[in-house]
Amino acid sequence: MSKNTNSDLINDYIKKQTKISEQTKKTYMQTGKTLSFSITTTQPTIIKKLNQLYENPNTKSLYLNMIILVRRDNDLETDKLINLRNKLRDEIIKLRKDNLSNTKNDLPTYQNIIEKLNELNTIRYILNYLLITYGLRNKDLNLLYVNKLPEKQEDENYLLHNSKNIKLIINDYKTDKSFGSKTIEIKDKKFKEELNKMNIKDNTYLLPKKNGDKLKLNSFNDKVLSLTIDGLGETKIFKILVKHLLDTKNFTKLEQLVESRGTSLSTIMKSYNVYNNGNKSDEKKTDDLKEEIKE
Repeated sequence: MSKNTNSDLINDYIKKQTKISEQTKKTYMQTGKTLSFSITTTQPTIIKKLNQLYENPNTKSLYLNMIILVRRDNDLETDKLINLRNKLRDEIIKLRKDNLSNTKNDLPTYQNIIEKLNELNTIRYILNYLLITYGLRNKDLNLLYVNKLPEKQEDENYLLHNSKNIKLIINDYKTDKSFGSKTIEIKDKKFKEELNKMNIKDNTYLLPKKNGDKLKLNSFNDKVLSLTIDGLGETKIFKILVKHLLDTKNFTKLEQLVESRGTSLSTIMKSYNVYNNGNKSDEKKTDDLKEEIKE
């Protein structure tokens, strides 16, 4: 095999793929550039290097996934790497549960963030309201403000505001390939008042660059984080919301989050349920709640 660089190998692999998103392609390329060893070296060397360089099992798994795909594409052995990836899954589950256990004790209450929400105005109210009420992800909030929807919507998210209503039409989000376009109608009186105060021009992004262009995802994520209540960010706010709905047994609203967030109930219960943390009493509560949801 010719001595191609990691970037060459990854680029060759990407060119053959028709079902992965542009963002995934960019992630692979960025990941490959940070590797300090060749993807084509021996499996024991790769494992040794990954263990030396990265402690977090999620990070190791991210690199392994990409390395395995590229090595397969070049007919190189992957059995030892796959075994390591399988072992990492248990570590990732334990790490997630540890994080959830810590989060459970550190999170403010739902009532607390609602009180703070009602003290906010304009863009901070709008963003936090959408996160708290509909469990949206950051990417969903990268909205183009319009008075009328274009005929061809492309991969864009819209905040439609006219004399009749306010709607979100979300086409570009993490799981859009599985859940399709999402439409959310907003009737909150304060939301409308705060939106009107902003005097946004038609066909303008809600959170634009200084020149009016659309922010790239990483910059947008940083911007949203800085505007969330107490700097909590989207993930912690969603965990607070899920905990509140489980505590109050509001399973109808929990089911609605499946639609508005664009995710499965099993994912919500596994990854955002702070009671799913390895604590026996908490996990018994989770099991009991799952049974009630089924009913």
